[in-house]
Amino acid sequence: MDRTSSRARTAGLTLVELMITILVLALLLVQSTPSLQSLVHGNRMRTEAHRLLGAINLARSEAVLRNTAVSLCPLVLSASGSAQCGGNYAGGWFVFANRDRDRVVDKGVDEVLQVFPALPAGYRLSNRDGTRQLTDTISYLPDGSSRVNRTLLICPPPGIDLEPLGIVVNSVGRPRLARGWGQC
Repeated sequence: MDRTSSRARTAGLTLVELMITILVLALLLVQSTPSLQSLVHGNRMRTEAHRLLGAINLARSEAVLRNTAVSLCPLVLSASGSAQCGGNYAGGWFVFANRDRDRVVDKGVDEVLQVFPALPAGYRLSNRDGTRQLTDTISYLPDGSSRVNRTLLICPPPGIDLEPLGIVVNSVGRPRLARGWGQC
């Protein structure tokens, strides 16, 4: 008797079945890629918005705690590696005790409290109208007020269809997150 005839046929996939399975998986992957991409960029924007919101809250609380002006400004590193105000917020930012309320970190007088790295590539921080990148210093007085209303928008990279996230700071100095508060 033949050995192969006594065995049951082994279970498995034929080449045609395998090709159909791969085709269905490829179609599902192609359909889900845009939604996964917007999910990733949406999470990244929320992370960056919370990071900036944390820096603003740090500046406000330190101004009250130290009873002196504290500022948040865009970061430029000098040749010596020290933090200076300049450029725009997409390149990073830092918080410093700013006793004389200018845009300069004075040695021996002002103290850098925390430095924050740049936004991920493609993301930008702009004004509410989306017409310019932000370069302004945000300063808090010892009473915790900023005395200036402003909106900072975190914008997604070009080609990504997401609503920008806004950080709205009222004149009392209270920051909050807002959706749909401006356009990039």
